[in-house]
Amino acid sequence: MGSVSEANLTEFFRDLLREAMRSQAVDSSEDTEFYLVKLLESFIKPDHDWLDRPLALEFLESFHSPDRLRYGKLKRVGDTTLFLSGIFMESLHRKVVGPDYYISLGRSAYEQLSGLSAELGAHVGDSFAELADRFTDYVRVLAELSLEQMFQGDATALRVYTRWLYTRGENDRRWLTRHGIIPFVPDHPRRH
Repeated sequence: MGSVSEANLTEFFRDLLREAMRSQAVDSSEDTEFYLVKLLESFIKPDHDWLDRPLALEFLESFHSPDRLRYGKLKRVGDTTLFLSGIFMESLHRKVVGPDYYISLGRSAYEQLSGLSAELGAHVGDSFAELADRFTDYVRVLAELSLEQMFQGDATALRVYTRWLYTRGENDRRWLTRHGIIPFVPDHPRRH
């Protein structure tokens, strides 16, 4: 990919991300916005085996790895869980573990990365702290991007309701209400 296409791709994702952030009323630092744009770019052509290895295993192994390797493992876990939770949240309901698991795992990975970045002198530590603290906000942003730009269709109401169940976004609640759906949280969700 040449530098012109990379620049255009970066602009494309930056514009989409900013629009989704405005729609979800989420602000971020410039560094975190840039990080998210690069995250989206990285998943255009993911490694062919990017989901072959369980993310929980990567997370656990990171604690027994040298710092540089640990950094890479945690970054993979954080980035992958954020991407999956935001872009493909609905498909996670059909998995053994659901969105809550991915959100918790991703948040923990970014928390660990924040501390590790300070030790390694990496400048992205503040972005990792922001991603950890506001993980569900960024899940909402990526879900908005997915809903509005990637996977439009008849299942929009279900997608917005599912996103609302996990993030409790005010814009999602208003959207559902405008479309005649009263947001409701079941007492004890059960999986069979």
